[in-house]
Amino acid sequence: MPVGQVIRSHSNIYYVLVDGREVECRPRGKFRLDRLQVRAGDEVEVTLAPDGEGRIEKVLPRRNCLERPPVANVDQCLVVFTLVEPEADYLFLDRVLVHVEQAGVEPLILLNKIDLVEEADVAAFVRLYGDLVGYRVLPISAAEGRGLDELRRHLAGKTSVLAGHSGVGKSRLVRALEPQRADVRIGDLSAKSRKGRHTTRHVELIPLTGGGLLADAPGFTYLEFQDIDKWTLRDCFREFARYQAECRYADCLHRKEPDCAVRDAVEAGAIPESRHRNYLMFLDEVEAMKRW
Repeated sequence: MPVGQVIRSHSNIYYVLVDGREVECRPRGKFRLDRLQVRAGDEVEVTLAPDGEGRIEKVLPRRNCLERPPVANVDQCLVVFTLVEPEADYLFLDRVLVHVEQAGVEPLILLNKIDLVEEADVAAFVRLYGDLVGYRVLPISAAEGRGLDELRRHLAGKTSVLAGHSGVGKSRLVRALEPQRADVRIGDLSAKSRKGRHTTRHVELIPLTGGGLLADAPGFTYLEFQDIDKWTLRDCFREFARYQAECRYADCLHRKEPDCAVRDAVEAGAIPESRHRNYLMFLDEVEAMKRW
């Protein structure tokens, strides 16, 4: 039975990439009875009818699944971030990174709009999130095409999803990577709020010319920690792992416990103080939600 990958859906019709060909498919009725949601990125078994249409017979086990945006079997998440237009929101960036870490997806931070800031500011960001925290960081300018050749090498042969605030340039980046995709809308910043307008309304996996699939998903402004406990939250801050084995207590939450090696690393500048501060804010939020 042929196996394909769902690249988009509309009104219970799913478009599945099978052997390089896009096939319009409908799911079996049992999916509705079982309340099984087929998502972009799902690998599915299909039967093909003589007229060229297909039917989804089975959804294969997922390697991972993101909730925001809702997409499955992702190799990497491209977290698009800007220092200006819109202004840098590190609290939101760390919130997105926690969700990506929790899903077991590898992040790649794309620092976009570097044409609008000083090189020293770009270098400071790379040091903070690259050298100190340990993420891959790629400075780019979708407007000028800077860094896009290197980005294409990261995309080849992988399923990637874009994530980030509205207005950081996700749709413009898709247009820069795939100029023939004239159907991707580009939104302007609101003159009043300097925040982006939502231009993407659904998740779609776009086959890339250089190989791989890229999901352009709706922008969002807030993410809650509904399905995460305080221990998982702690482990989603990857820079803590280098030090927490040296904490006095194995269950140390790096808040007020004595002999906390993570807090010592923060004081020594080995862990960014801003990351630890945001972690403590998230920890309060998670504990507050668990009391209700």
